[in-house]
Amino acid sequence: MDMYSPATLPLAPRAPRSRQTSKGARGPARPVRALPPLNGFSHDIPASLAARVEARLAQARRQAWMARLWSGDASLWTGADENRWLGWLRPGAAPGSMGRLASACRRLCVAGFSDAVLLGMGGATLGAEALARILGVAGGGLRLRVLDSTDPAQILALQAQLDLTRTLFVVASKSGATLESGMLAAYFHQRVVDLLGRQEAGRRFVAITDPGTPLQARAQREGYAAVFEGNPAVGGRSSVLSPFGLVAAALLGHDPASLARAAQPMRRACARHAAAHRNPGLVLGLLLGEAALAGRDKVTLLADPGLRALGGWLEQLLAESTGKQGKGLVPIADEPLAAPSRYGPDRLFVHLASTAAPDAGLAARARELAAAGFPVLVCRCGPGLAVAQEFFRWEVATAIAAAVLGVNPFDQPDVEASKARTRALSVAAGPAAVAGGGELLRVEGALAFHGEPASSPSAAALLAAHLAHAARAGDYVALLAYLPRDAACESWLAGARGDIMRATGVATQGGFGPRYLHSCGQLHKGGRAGGRFLFITAQAPGELVAPGHAADFGATQRAQAFGDMEELRARGRRCLRVHISGDLHAGLAQLGDLLRQALAPGVAGHPGRARHAAAAMPLSGAARVPHRR
Repeated sequence: MDMYSPATLPLAPRAPRSRQTSKGARGPARPVRALPPLNGFSHDIPASLAARVEARLAQARRQAWMARLWSGDASLWTGADENRWLGWLRPGAAPGSMGRLASACRRLCVAGFSDAVLLGMGGATLGAEALARILGVAGGGLRLRVLDSTDPAQILALQAQLDLTRTLFVVASKSGATLESGMLAAYFHQRVVDLLGRQEAGRRFVAITDPGTPLQARAQREGYAAVFEGNPAVGGRSSVLSPFGLVAAALLGHDPASLARAAQPMRRACARHAAAHRNPGLVLGLLLGEAALAGRDKVTLLADPGLRALGGWLEQLLAESTGKQGKGLVPIADEPLAAPSRYGPDRLFVHLASTAAPDAGLAARARELAAAGFPVLVCRCGPGLAVAQEFFRWEVATAIAAAVLGVNPFDQPDVEASKARTRALSVAAGPAAVAGGGELLRVEGALAFHGEPASSPSAAALLAAHLAHAARAGDYVALLAYLPRDAACESWLAGARGDIMRATGVATQGGFGPRYLHSCGQLHKGGRAGGRFLFITAQAPGELVAPGHAADFGATQRAQAFGDMEELRARGRRCLRVHISGDLHAGLAQLGDLLRQALAPGVAGHPGRARHAAAAMPLSGAARVPHRR
């Protein structure tokens, strides 16, 4: 079993220099390798926001914010333990281990596997998933799939697509004790044992985890082919340019060292000594933070098709880093587009623009939004490995935005609350617990509701009442689907979000459970109390058991839904759950019809159209600050 050890990495960036030939030198000077161009940045913002950002930029200069970031000064944020979590400022693996990591992955790629399945949650998988979708498979690489769900139907659907005798399983967890990754690893390990025997099964698994974790111990016990050790100074949501993302890139057939090196132009542009007004991470972070303080906290991502996968990674980075103490940035990814007049004054738009395959229609829409008075930021990403620059840019920007908001960007104080409720419910979450405390309304067909007061005369009225108060500017609606994340359910979710947004004007999030718990779950509980949450659960297709775990996957998924809903309600958040029994797609069709009825004028409790007079702000005085190199 191959082992890779972490190291304490220097934080400050160093300029490239030639090797000296004086005493102690290793050889003649080498030419400095030319770096690719810096990813571009520009913005078009109202004058009022521009003034706030300029004032904050002057403060950042006076108080040396970037120097404090690079030196690990925790007082930039809350003075807690922020200095322990800044290893991401130096992308890559531990010194000396990158070559071994690449060699181990090359051996795996030629060992007869056709597919690699990454089992994990949150930061352990979201960056890798973005890399897989943006970079694709290079020559000699494996098809990489991500499984981050406890949904039985989704697990079985993926299993049906695999030849388990030719599949490499990558178990990823920073703590090594993540419930979902542990269950998935136990389930697939048993499936491979049944086919090939215990000794051979272990050789088809590798782990990515921090040193000394339970996952590392399990890997040693079960004979995993390799363990890739993470850096304890890098948190999960900032780990994409650490072994958690580098191993995925290497298994796809890409050179992990080249991926880490591709971030260098952005790293140097964000250095402590870079001019503040030209520092891409600093300027973006100040824009995000000041916009949120001004009420524009809905960071709406408009991604060109080739960069759409960045949205899932950015959701977690922004939401989990800033959503606490009643504050936070609310990321809005994959929301259907609408005309500028349909959006409220709480929006800030970010166009993730691809220079390799630009979307002219989306660029035109961004210009329309700017002309209507909305703040519009444009991040231009170069081809291929240049996406590493965006990872680094946004990690710096999120840390700076957290400094503006006065929160610790590296903790997640409210995430454990739902996990505790899940653990308490998991043993009891059998079929009798489907109602989750009592059904308040059953309609003809497959649907049952609970969570709101029982005074509504019909299902449409119940939905209308639930959405009514969300029509106020500043609120948002989150559809939380404990369903298989497949094309049909994704399409339904997008359609429902579009219907709600067009009828009410509020921002919408769409998440699959339990995936969203490791992404936006912190924001939902610790951020601003403006969310309305619609949970959607469904009948599991029979038992699916993970050896060594008391509850099966279906019971665990129910416990996760109920636990999160209970925790949100305990914090005063408004929640409604719809449970589908019988045919899932018939139930979703029925729910879609009820939502459209609820959003139509004339229904009791109709949410109506929020009036957002501030949305159409004049462009006079709007500021444009390009950052292009």
